[in-house]
Amino acid sequence: MSRNKMCRDKVLGALYGAAYGDSLGAVTEFCTRKEIVQAFPAGCRDYAASISRITRGIMPGTVTDDFGSSCYFMRAILRHGGRFDRDIAVEAVLDWSQDEIVFAKYAGQNTKAAMERVKQGIIIDENSRQQHFSRQNTNGGAMKASPAGLLACGDPKLAIQYALDLCWPTHYNSAAASGACAIACAVCEAQREDAALDSIFEKAIEGAELSRRQLEAEGVEAFGPYVSRRIEMAVELGRKAQGSEIYDLLNGVIGTGISVQESVPAVFAIIAANKGEFLSSVWCAVNAGGDTDTIASMTGAILGGYCGIDAVPQAAITRINEANHFLALRETVTEYADLIEKECDKI
Repeated sequence: MSRNKMCRDKVLGALYGAAYGDSLGAVTEFCTRKEIVQAFPAGCRDYAASISRITRGIMPGTVTDDFGSSCYFMRAILRHGGRFDRDIAVEAVLDWSQDEIVFAKYAGQNTKAAMERVKQGIIIDENSRQQHFSRQNTNGGAMKASPAGLLACGDPKLAIQYALDLCWPTHYNSAAASGACAIACAVCEAQREDAALDSIFEKAIEGAELSRRQLEAEGVEAFGPYVSRRIEMAVELGRKAQGSEIYDLLNGVIGTGISVQESVPAVFAIIAANKGEFLSSVWCAVNAGGDTDTIASMTGAILGGYCGIDAVPQAAITRINEANHFLALRETVTEYADLIEKECDKI
């Protein structure tokens, strides 16, 4: 396989992997593990009617705010010829906020509150620093970090910078942004030809730690345990989990909620427990309970890039393309893959 072909296969794998995790995880979003087992005794491994109170009635294959927001960021980057910075991030979230499906129905309350400030021309003032950014540690930045990781073309320093710029309008604090940087750096590393699971874990931990220190120095420190330390713990415990023990670990120790200190480490515990196998990892995330669509989407982005597009079921890709015409998903993914391929050629 040529270098260009490998690059494109990995980019498409990351993007469709993220979309697959999001759309399949929508079936079980914010259900408990017990509720999922009752509805799907053999596990939810294919599209079905949603059992989630949030996504009830959603067309199977449709993405939620996780990959839906990523589409808006990719289109903004495409409009600017491959450039990305804070101003472009603001442009992207303003566009996203007009979406009556992906934003209005599915965006989190922290994101919506931040968007009200952005519309008023406020990103961070002293009041928002104290009342919002220092106290909110949710995963709204991490969920859409895969385009940032891909744009970095294998450079972890760029992945961190792009992820921080992405978080600037809505999730700019030491916790939320460090979770986004962990995912961006993992996606970035997974694109490398010589990537291994250990190197992916290492870059995720490094990205989380470096970004936390940077934002603490800037005065936007958030409460809670360090995401980097939580990832280290999650990987260690995930490697020891056998079979269904991973579900006890996720629900009893690591957590699967919307905070980055739970959902981001959960991704790496799942990858470690399933030894980097794409389908078993995504299905594990979908069946774990909690913020399943986000955790499955982040897992799919990392491992889709690591394993390549052939790891994502073709039937799922077809359904995703058909169900998301309103997002121009297929066109956005194709054009973004073209862009990343050209950017990688410059290196």
